[in-house]
Order: sequence, then C-alpha cells, then structure tokens
Amino acid sequence: MNKAIYLIFLAKSIRTFMFGVISILIPIYLASLNYPVFYVTLGIFFVVLGNVVFNLLLALYESLIGRKNFLIMYSLLMMVAGIILLLSSNLVLISIALFIGNISVTGTETGPFQSVEVGVIPKLVKNPGRVLGVYNLLGYSFSSLGALSLSLLSHLITNNVTIAKLIYALYIITSILLAAIYKKIVNIEVSSNKVNTSLVNVFLNSDVRNLSILFAVDAFGGSLITQSLLALWFYLRYHVSEAYLGIIFSVSSIITAISLIIAPLIAERIGNLRTMVFTHMVSNVFLILIPLMNSLQWSVAFLFLRQSFSQMDVPTRQAFMSQIFNDEERVRVYAITNIFRSISSLPGPILVGLVFTLKLLYLPFLISGTLKLGYDNTIYQIYKNRAR
Repeated sequence: MNKAIYLIFLAKSIRTFMFGVISILIPIYLASLNYPVFYVTLGIFFVVLGNVVFNLLLALYESLIGRKNFLIMYSLLMMVAGIILLLSSNLVLISIALFIGNISVTGTETGPFQSVEVGVIPKLVKNPGRVLGVYNLLGYSFSSLGALSLSLLSHLITNNVTIAKLIYALYIITSILLAAIYKKIVNIEVSSNKVNTSLVNVFLNSDVRNLSILFAVDAFGGSLITQSLLALWFYLRYHVSEAYLGIIFSVSSIITAISLIIAPLIAERIGNLRTMVFTHMVSNVFLILIPLMNSLQWSVAFLFLRQSFSQMDVPTRQAFMSQIFNDEERVRVYAITNIFRSISSLPGPILVGLVFTLKLLYLPFLISGTLKLGYDNTIYQIYKNRAR
C-alpha cells in the first residue's frame, strides 16, 4: 500500500483521539470558568463556524495553495489555538481559538482535514472502499479511546481547569506531530494546473448541487439525534445514570466500528450506492422505533440495532463520490458538501431542546428518521442508473 496512506491513517488516529478528548472537555471547561450556558453553546457554535470557513477556503484555493500546504497550515493553526487555550481564560480569545483550531465537537469530523484526506485516498489506492472503511474505523476507535482517556484522567485529577491545561498542552504537541506527518506526504496534489478555482463554477455542477442539498438534509436529521442528545433522552425517559450511559455508548461505538469494516465488503457485492442507501434505510427504521419501546432494555436493543447499520453509509458514500468525481474535483467537492452538512447541523440541538421542554420526547426520532428516509429514497432515485 502507498506510504502516504499509512501516514494519513496515523494522522487520522492521533487527530481523532485528540478530538475525542476535546469534544467532551470544551463545554466542561467553559462551564468550570463560570461562563453562562449560552456562552458555552456559543463556543461550540464558533467551532462549527470555523469548520465551515476553513472548508470554504479549501474549496476556493485548493489548487492555488496545494493540498499538502493546507494540511500543514491547518495543523499550525491548531497549535496556535492550543497555545491560546493554554494561556488564556478570556472568552474572546477562547472563541478565536475555537474558531481557528479545526476542532471537532462530536468526536468525529466534518472539517477540512477529512475533506482533504478522503479526497486523496481514491487517488492513492486501487480499492478505495476498503481503505475508506479502515480510515473511518480508525476515526471512531481513536475518538472513543480519547473520550475514555479523559474519563480515566478525571479520576486522577479532580480540578477540571487543571485537566484542561494538561489536555491543551497535549493538543499543541499533537498539532506539531500532524504538521510533521503531513510534511512527509507526497503525491497528493491536483494533477492538472488548469483547475478552475471558482466556487460558483464548482457549485454549478448539478452533482455538487444535488449532493450538497441531500447531505444537508441528512445532516440536519442527524443533528436531532447526536450522541449527546441521545444521552439526554435516555436520562429524561428512563432516568439512566451517567455510569450506565457510558456502558451503553461504549458498546454502541464497538458495534459501529465493526460495521465500518463490513460495509465495504457488502459494497463489493451490491455496489456502493445500494449499500449506502439500503443499510441507512434499515437504520432509520430502527431509529424511529427506539422511543416507541416500553422499556429501557428494548430501547437500548433498538439503539444497538440502529448502530449496526447507521454508519455503514460513511465509507460507501465516500467511495461512491470517488466514482462520481475525478481527482481534480474531489477535495473541493468534499469541502463544499461538508460546509452544507455543518451549517445544516447548527439548529438541531436548539430545536431538540424546545421539543424536550414540551415533553414530546418521541418527536426528534420521528422527524430525524423520516427526513433521513426521504434522503435515502431521493439519492437512490437520482443516482441508481449511474452507480457502478
């Protein structure tokens, strides 16, 4: 396998480990500094906004600046963000750090690092489906390990601010390691020097436009049932303790990781589009059924069933897009679609908070599952005659 693939795997692993820690740490750290809840959520908003802006820059100037230079530049911005977070507790400076740090608040990614890496993998290997499956497996696995590490560290050190300072120091070291790894990667640049960098021209491509809209619908549906919101639902519905929730979502992560290995094998038999759509439809049916169960055990069982299928569309979707777009287009297309995914995810938690306040605990599952089923059917109808 190409050496660049192993370097991308290494970068993905250490980066998502760090994001697994940071995604939990940031809201706790801001709350520990006695900032109101609104400012805590505002900090998370700046993280998402940063992902949107830096994906946009990548889409606009990929061929001018270069993929490798972008990866190094974003790694150095992470380092600057880490230094600010380590040295300052000022909310304005923290907001700037969260904006430029290319952080993930979910433990997984829609930021510019993934846009580049997923875009170049099909250029480097003959069988991108399996490689993308491993790539996403590493992301979910190391993100889970990061979250577990933070939990273990919290048993050793009780002061949240002290923990945060140690993590921010590690974040700086991680960013330097990332820059060093990306400096060694070769053969990932755009092949042609005549690539049109106009974002308008890219978006005029009907496939880019269609997929951006469809992925935005899917991401909005997903924003209604994130892991944090699911944990809140189990707490409100069944009064589940934090200790038991940790077990539930640890098992859920293991199931998800296994499914990411299986998905490319299925796709080799029935195709990326069919695997991506059919498994996603099954998972959304299970999603709708979770709140309709009358016991915690059955709701957890349907959550596990849902997780057995829900992320199978990730590597197959990436492989499907590698068939639709060529190497010159791919990174910019991933960046653009990730911009739409990030923007559409912003209102989800606020809407769920309002719905939970009205005691309509089943509604987010119903809306999310229905939207996602609509997305599955639409993308299949549009692309079924083009998919290989």
